[in-house]
Amino acid sequence: MKKPILLILLSFYFISASAINSDSIKNEKVHIVPIPVFYYVPETRFAFGAGASFTFKLSHDSATNYSDILGIGAYTQDNQIVLYAPIEIYSKDNKYYLEGELGFYKYSYYYWGIGTERVSQELYEVVYPRIILNGYRKLFSNIYGGIDYYFRADNFINYASNGVLGTGEVTGSKNYTASGAGFDLLYDSRDSIFFPTKGILVRLTSYDYSSFLGSTFNFQKIQTDVSWYKRITPSFILAMNQHNEFTFGNAPFDMIGLVGGSKQMRGYYYGYYRDKFLTLLQAEARVHIHGPWGFAVFGASALIGHPGVFPEAPGLILAEGVGLRYNANKKQHINIRGDIGYGNTVEYYLSVEEAF
Repeated sequence: MKKPILLILLSFYFISASAINSDSIKNEKVHIVPIPVFYYVPETRFAFGAGASFTFKLSHDSATNYSDILGIGAYTQDNQIVLYAPIEIYSKDNKYYLEGELGFYKYSYYYWGIGTERVSQELYEVVYPRIILNGYRKLFSNIYGGIDYYFRADNFINYASNGVLGTGEVTGSKNYTASGAGFDLLYDSRDSIFFPTKGILVRLTSYDYSSFLGSTFNFQKIQTDVSWYKRITPSFILAMNQHNEFTFGNAPFDMIGLVGGSKQMRGYYYGYYRDKFLTLLQAEARVHIHGPWGFAVFGASALIGHPGVFPEAPGLILAEGVGLRYNANKKQHINIRGDIGYGNTVEYYLSVEEAF
């Protein structure tokens, strides 16, 4: 069974971004940083591309956060395409906040079944555009409320021979559209969005996918995410994250709770386990070694299930690992992150920013 080795290199962006300071932003309405892109995963083999970061302020007062629009395009050795543009825009005094993503993907994924209905590993290829928009308004200090919208339209172009997905028996394994809207609630008291040393981030998101909005399937999804940070000593920071996903109705197989990936349950391929209900807890000890170098030790646990049975087999899912950090941007403390995670197998990750 092939296992993915994820190598994502965006370090040039963060090294270049260290040149950004308040003076340069005042002198330029938009600060542009080029981004080379290179990575490898077994489904695509080698991939390469380029992009740019557009950083600006809608108001030059110190209370307003920087806004950022990031655009990346990549092409793989297996003729696959990734076009990705995440956005974060803050109005004056951060009264309004818009975050989201505009993306187009021609990509490959693995499938092992849903819940206890496990199947042999299947590789499938899908093309889809994706739009995510979350708009917030500040209600009180550190508290935002708003509305959200999610859209994707999956077009499956390749299935594993003799696989279950190709039969169309799995919900969402034939072409479909998901279009949903809902409400957001956000509380953020972190001292940094890139490397928090104290504070809490709480996010509640809800979506209602219905035919009224153009969705092929009718279902609802609620997600909660809580991250907590505490500096224990000058060189030791403890970070914890608790995440829940609850899906109700007739949801596509790739829009329910997925275990794994580079940010949650490192050591599992993203989607190795999946079901309508997912709850997970992860903790990470982040230690400064010397100069720009640091290391991390992390562990995580998860449970999956559905409205009829929770939790269900395999019971408690465990993962742990270690990582090395390099601070490529001293001003904002943006780390290049290399992790080794152990779950159902050993997985390797090279990325930027902390997992949570």
